[in-house]
Amino acid sequence: MKIGIVGNGVSAITAVRELARIEPGTKIDVFTDESHAYYPRPKLIDYIAGRVNEREVIQYDHDWYEKQGAQLHLSEAVRRVDGLTRSVVTQSSMHSDYDRVLISVGSYPFVPPIKGVDKPGVHVLRTLDDATAIRDAAASSEKPIVIGGGILGTEMAAAMRERGKETIIVTNIDTILPAQLDREGSAVLMKKLERMGIDIRLGFTCKEVIGTDRVTGVVSTAGDEISGDLVIAATGVKPNLEVAKQTGAAVAKGVVVDEHMQTSVDGVFAAGDCIEWKGATWGIIPVALETAKIAAQNMIKLGSVNYQGTIPSNTLQVAGIDLTSIGLFNPQSADYESIVKADPSKGTYLKAVIKGGIVVGGIALGDRRAAMKLRGLVNRRTDVSASKKTVFDSA
Repeated sequence: MKIGIVGNGVSAITAVRELARIEPGTKIDVFTDESHAYYPRPKLIDYIAGRVNEREVIQYDHDWYEKQGAQLHLSEAVRRVDGLTRSVVTQSSMHSDYDRVLISVGSYPFVPPIKGVDKPGVHVLRTLDDATAIRDAAASSEKPIVIGGGILGTEMAAAMRERGKETIIVTNIDTILPAQLDREGSAVLMKKLERMGIDIRLGFTCKEVIGTDRVTGVVSTAGDEISGDLVIAATGVKPNLEVAKQTGAAVAKGVVVDEHMQTSVDGVFAAGDCIEWKGATWGIIPVALETAKIAAQNMIKLGSVNYQGTIPSNTLQVAGIDLTSIGLFNPQSADYESIVKADPSKGTYLKAVIKGGIVVGGIALGDRRAAMKLRGLVNRRTDVSASKKTVFDSA
């Protein structure tokens, strides 16, 4: 069997590994518009902070691909997939005769329509080349400004602070990490970040990046001005739909797939951050891993396994602080009960969300043991009716 994979991120690599496992001898071509072999994107923050060098960022070299039966095509951007001939059409050539094709192109940085974002000194982070540009710019920067208070913005600010920079986060909402924390948890994390020397400005809607030849600061819609000589926009991502559109596959918020991860084009599959399944998009690693495995198995034998959804889960470090959020962690209904154990002085915040006695989600900030316990409770749908008030006591 011959399979083409468009993209080289975590879902693409997972699909390669799964294909090699379940069907040894499968011929695989991997196409990427980047000039580097696979690297984990979270590692880019370590690179910017100076914890690792470029060589240490790259996780798999060409030998790894060859051992999986795959050929890596670097700097070969794919324009579309021809569904009739199962051909992958790049900017310069056509690769034909694939039995199946997987679109696994991830997402791209979304930047709101802010005046002046095209000025020299404004950056986004998605690729290793982006990270190199930010790292080089930071070397001569005295005061970086990070727009966005999500995971990437917070991690970026921490990396800049680690490099000794006077760093400011501006965000247009009144919390940080809204996709991983509730309001109370956000407040606990914010205090800890501020103790680390990171300035956070909530409710600051950036209207303009100012400066003539170079960045000199940002201005809010309310007219507030903050000076700075480097701006990094970390304002979220959106599924990358262009290849799917040119292929003729159905798209909405993401590339629409069925329970087999097949698109509306027969023989063309999709996985990872770019997909939409039953109206949902995610952009988290657990979904990327699981959908890639489902796609790989169905590319070998269609109908062999169905995707049934993934419990949303993030386990990561934010500025060196352990954070896990899983399942439904911020319900807005009286049908749910929340058990909270917080210690702002230590920077810990624990929350278990319970419905009908069953743990359905929660948050563990700053406590790795509690995070492990919480994940187990949610994954096993544990009934804690008799012990819910002490659910974290033994963590």
